[in-house]
Amino acid sequence: MRADVRLNYTAQSLAARAVQRCAPETFDMTGTLRSTARNPVAIAIMGGLILVFLIMGVGGGRFPDAFRAVNADAVVSVGSHSLGSRDFDKLWEQQKQKYQQQTGQQLTNEFLVQNGVDLQLLNEVAQEQAGMEMLQRAGIVPGPTLVDNEIKKMTWAFDRVTGQFSEKQFVQALAEQGITPRQAQAEITDELAVRHFGYAAAAGLQAPILYVALSAAQGTESRDVSYFVMGLNAVPAPAQPTDAQIVAFMKAHAAQLMQPEMRVFTLARFSAKDIAPTVKIDPAQVAKEFAFRKDTLSTPEKRSVVEIPVKSAADGTIAARRLRAGEDPATIARSLGAESVTYDDKPQSAIADRKLAQAAFALKTGGVAGPVAGDLGLAAIKVVKVTPGAAATLASATPQIEADIRQKQAADLAYQESQKFDDARQAGASVADAAKKAGVIPITIGPVTAQGADAEGKPNPILSDKILKAAFAMPAGQDGDLEDAGSGEYFAVRVERIQPPALPSLADKRPQLARALMNEELVTALKAKAKDLMAVARKSGNLDAAAAQVGAHVVQQKAMQRLKAQQYQALGREFLENVFGVKPGEVFAAGGQGGIYIGRIDAAHPGDVQETAQLAAAVRSRASQAYSDDVLSAVQNAARKDLKVTLNMALARQTLGVDPNLLSKGKTGSALAK
Repeated sequence: MRADVRLNYTAQSLAARAVQRCAPETFDMTGTLRSTARNPVAIAIMGGLILVFLIMGVGGGRFPDAFRAVNADAVVSVGSHSLGSRDFDKLWEQQKQKYQQQTGQQLTNEFLVQNGVDLQLLNEVAQEQAGMEMLQRAGIVPGPTLVDNEIKKMTWAFDRVTGQFSEKQFVQALAEQGITPRQAQAEITDELAVRHFGYAAAAGLQAPILYVALSAAQGTESRDVSYFVMGLNAVPAPAQPTDAQIVAFMKAHAAQLMQPEMRVFTLARFSAKDIAPTVKIDPAQVAKEFAFRKDTLSTPEKRSVVEIPVKSAADGTIAARRLRAGEDPATIARSLGAESVTYDDKPQSAIADRKLAQAAFALKTGGVAGPVAGDLGLAAIKVVKVTPGAAATLASATPQIEADIRQKQAADLAYQESQKFDDARQAGASVADAAKKAGVIPITIGPVTAQGADAEGKPNPILSDKILKAAFAMPAGQDGDLEDAGSGEYFAVRVERIQPPALPSLADKRPQLARALMNEELVTALKAKAKDLMAVARKSGNLDAAAAQVGAHVVQQKAMQRLKAQQYQALGREFLENVFGVKPGEVFAAGGQGGIYIGRIDAAHPGDVQETAQLAAAVRSRASQAYSDDVLSAVQNAARKDLKVTLNMALARQTLGVDPNLLSKGKTGSALAK
C-alpha cells in the first residue's frame, strides 16, 4: 500500500469521528420502525414470539450433538451448517473490496484484522448460519422439487444452442467458482427456507397497534434545539513537527503505515485474448460455419409466463378466473397456499414442466388457462408477453461466427505457444529463455503487492488472481512451471526479488508523514476544545457562554420532526442522530461540514394525537413488513444464543495469512464499519 495513501487514511479515520463522519442522509419511517424495534416494549412483544418459537422445539437441547456434522475446515459451524475456510476467504475479499471502494485506499489484511473486521464478519456469518440451522430444525425445509425448479431458473445454466437446461454446463459453471453441486443445492435450500419463512411471517404477522403507535409517536414528536458551529480555526494550527516526532508517530501507527510485502517477478504469458485481435478470418469459413449452425443461430420464440401451482382442479379454476380479472399472481398464489413461478422471456424449452410449456405456447398474449395438468401437477397459467422468434441470416450471424472462430483459433495458438514453452522448460531452460524460444517476450512485473497494486496503489490489469497466487507462493530466485489459467490463458513466473513489509522511509515520505501527524494533533485539539465547551454549556444551562469563547453564533431550531428530517440534511446525519436520540436538556457534539456542532436539546413536544393516529394508520402495512423482518432477525439472534455456534478464529486468520503476532491485538469492533 502506498505510504501517503495509508497516512491519509489514518488521519481521516481519526478526523471522521470528530469532524466529517456524517454524510447528508435522510431519515425515513423504516429507520423509525427499526428504532422502535429496540424499544423495551417492542422487544417484549417480539420476545414472546421468539420464546414460543424456542419452546416449540428448535433449541439446541432437543437435538444431541450427534446430529451435527463436523467440518474440520470450518471457520463457523453450527449443527449441519458450516462455512469453510475457502468460502470465508471469498467473503473476506468481498468485504475488503467494499472497504477499499469506500475509502479509496488499498487496505492490508493485518490492518483490517486489527480493526476487528474479521470478528465482525464471522459474527454476521454465525448469526446467519444459526438462523438457517434453527429453521431446518423446525422442519422448514423445501422439497427436492422446489430446489430443482429454482436451479432450472438459472439462465446461465441453459445451453445457448438448444435453449435447454444443461446439467453439464451447470456443474461446469459451479466448478469455475469452486462450488460443488451439493454445496449449491444446500445453499439454495437454505435460501428458499429463509424466503418462505419470510413470506409466512409477512402473511401471518400483522404488526400490533402498539408497535405501530410507538413508531408514529416517535415520528410526530418535535424537538427544539440550540446549536453553534466550532470551526477548525477554534484551536491553534499545529506546529511543523520535528523528525523525532514524526518517527514517534510512525511507531505509534506502525500497523496502519506498514507497507505490505511486495515482489518483482518475470512473467511469461500466453494469452488467447491478446492473440485474438491478430487473427484473420476467411469469409469462406464464416459461410461454411453459418450453413452448419443456421438453425441454432436463429432466435426461438420467447414468452413471459406466470404459473400458479394448485392442489385441486377447483383451485385451478379459481386461480384462472382471478388471473383473467387482473389480480396480482403472487397474491392469488399466497391465498391458495402456494408460491407463483415467473418465467421472464423464456423459450419453451426453459419451462420446467413440459406440458405446461406446451399449453403456455398455445395461448395468445394475455391468455389464461387453468387448471392445466402438467407433468409436475396442476396449475393455472397466464401469458404476459410474447416475443416472436427470428430466423438467422448470414449478415446478422457473421459477427458472432467471426468472434467464435477468432476465439477458437486464438486459443489454439496460445496453446501451441504454451507447449513450446513447456517443452523448453522441461529441457532445463529458464522461464525467460523458454518464453523466447516459444516466440513470446517475457515481461518484468513489480514491485507489486499480493493484490497486484504497485507502489502508487494502482492495480496492474494483466495480473490475475492465479498469477499473483503463484508469484507469492514461490521463494526468490525460483523458476515456475507452466500453469493453466483457463479460457485460453497460460503463464509461468520467476520470482526475482522480495521486498519484506516495512515502514515507509522518512526521507521519502516526510511531507506526508508530517501532514498526517499535524492532522492528528488538530483533531485531538478540536476534540478537547469541544469537550471544554460542552462543560461550559452544561454549567451555564445554555450555549451562549460557550459559543462566545469561539466567536460563534447560537442558532435556535424549533419543532424538528423525525419525519421531516430530510429538510435538515445539511446538518449531517450525526447531528440528527443526536437530536432525536438524546434526552431533553443534554448537550452533545457532532461532526459536520466545516467543524464540530455543539448542540443542546431545549425541549421535546409530543406529536398531535390526530396526526399520530393518521400516521399509524398510513404506515401499518409497511410496519407489518418491518415487523416480520425484525422477527426473522430476532430468530437469528435467538438461534445464535441458543445453539452451539463455534468460531474458529485461529483458522480464519490463518486463512487470511495474518501474522500470528497480531492475533492478540484484534479488537472486538470494527472501526471501519462505523
